[in-house]
Formats: sequence, structure tokens, C-alpha cells
Amino acid sequence: MIDIDEVLELLRSPESKNLICRNLEFRPQSLAMFIAALSNMPDEYGYIVIGAIKDTDKYSINGVSAGFKIDEPVKRALSLLSEQPIIDYGRITINGKNIFAIKVKKNTSDIYFKSTQKVESKPDLFIRDLYLACIKLQARKLYVNATEDERNDYIADLLETNGYRLKDQTRRGSSAAGKSSGEVDIYIEKDSMPFTIIEALNLDSLNTNYLNAHLDKIYSYDTAGNLFNVCLSYVKVKDFGSFWDKYCTHVKNHAYPVMLISSDTNADKEYSYSDIRFMTTTHNRSGKTTWLYHICVRIQET
Repeated sequence: MIDIDEVLELLRSPESKNLICRNLEFRPQSLAMFIAALSNMPDEYGYIVIGAIKDTDKYSINGVSAGFKIDEPVKRALSLLSEQPIIDYGRITINGKNIFAIKVKKNTSDIYFKSTQKVESKPDLFIRDLYLACIKLQARKLYVNATEDERNDYIADLLETNGYRLKDQTRRGSSAAGKSSGEVDIYIEKDSMPFTIIEALNLDSLNTNYLNAHLDKIYSYDTAGNLFNVCLSYVKVKDFGSFWDKYCTHVKNHAYPVMLISSDTNADKEYSYSDIRFMTTTHNRSGKTTWLYHICVRIQET
């Protein structure tokens, strides 16, 4: 049952991360993304409110037509999801105007937007090439105690031999401080167009502040809105399995600069190796679905 007091409380609150407001939105694909995003959030529940606009602690109710029925768009949206989340929806009146509210309860397992399982072949092929480059890096003792830049140079050289056009340490977007352009670790073009960005880092533990800074950098550097980008971690820890579990939990709950729709910790199911792992997070960026690949490569101790 829709609770009007809950909706009003979220509209009035300056920090309502579990609230999505849209003045007018009845496209099933967009509704599916919003439902998936809320069902995967840590909050017990969230609301999609259609017919309202919110800006921090201010909101306005524009309303929707009393004759419009939301049943069919919601039904079609649910058909696009991997699992059926627990939702309730209906029309309520605020300030004398009709709005639609969809309440989404947190799901115990990840719900993803089905189309994310059909990523175009170009990203898949690139990730395979990058994965093979990481295997070769692991086997080179020269890079056991190497710097991040030295490891990046080796990965970049291998990718370039596979036909990718790379620009190393390209100045793009804004820096972490937001004052000037930052340096992208590996920027890749295809057919003279932006293709993907690789942001790399050395980790000897799950340094969450350091990791968060790199995750956010990707979106400040990616000014076009690539279909996919990569966060590549060179990891030197004793218990890689435990590290990977903690890494996955953290990035699934990170507050990204763009909306997180879902995560897939089984994205590497076709790759059997234990010391190179990757997962994906799916995002809604300006109304389009994009992916961030999280790749962790274990660097063996000497």
C-alpha cells in the first residue's frame, strides 16, 4: 500500500537517495531501470514518483492526467527485469494534484535489467583482450614490484599490438579537485572516436577512500559517456578471495556520480581463473545504460 506520509517525508528530506522523481515518465525501459536501481539499494524501500520534481530540500508537484493508467507500463517494465521485485503502485493526491507513486522494496538478490546480459560484442572482445594482457602481466616477474605506470605501460603495449589506438596519460575532463584537466591512465579510441577509459591503481588492501577516488575519476574523465569503462586494480594481498568478496560488496554500495542500476558478480563466469576476477556495475547515464567493468588482478609476492 502506498503511504502518502512516506512519500511526503522523502520529498521534504534533503537527503533522499531512495527517491526518484520524474515530471513525466511512462516508458517501460526507464521504469525498469529505476525499479532495478531501488531494489538493489541498501535502504529497505524506495519510491518512484511521477508528476513531481525534487531539488535537494525543495520539490514541486506538477501532477499527471487523472485519466492515464500506469498498469501497462509497469507490467512491461517488470517483464524486462531478471526477477520480479516486490512493488506497489497507485495514484495519490498531493496539493490537489494527482501523481503516481511506485514503492519498491529492497530485494535479497541482485535484480538486473535484462538487456545488460546482451552487451555488444565490441566490449566483450575488448575485455577478453584486456584479460589476456593481465594474464601475461601476472607471469612477468619484472612487474611484481613495479609502479602503477610501469604496469599500465605494459598493458597498453599489449593492447596496442591488438590494434587498439591508445593515448597514455591523456589530459581529459576534470581532476579530482575539479579545478583542471586530469590525467587518464589509458584512453582508447576506435575509428577515431572515444571507445573506453581504463583507470588503474595499485592496491595492497581494500583502501576504500583511494578506490572511491578512482571510481569517481572515471566519470569526470569520460566526458562523452562511453558505453563501458574499466577500473583495473593490481592487487598484492595474501588472501585474494577474501579481498575480492570485500571489493564486490564495496563497489555494489558505492555512491557513483551516475545512477547505479545493478551489479553482476558473475560476469566472469566464462573465465575459470581464480586470481583474475571481474564484475560489472550497470548504470543509467543520461537515460542510457552503461557499464563499468571492475577487474582485479592478483600480483604474486616474490
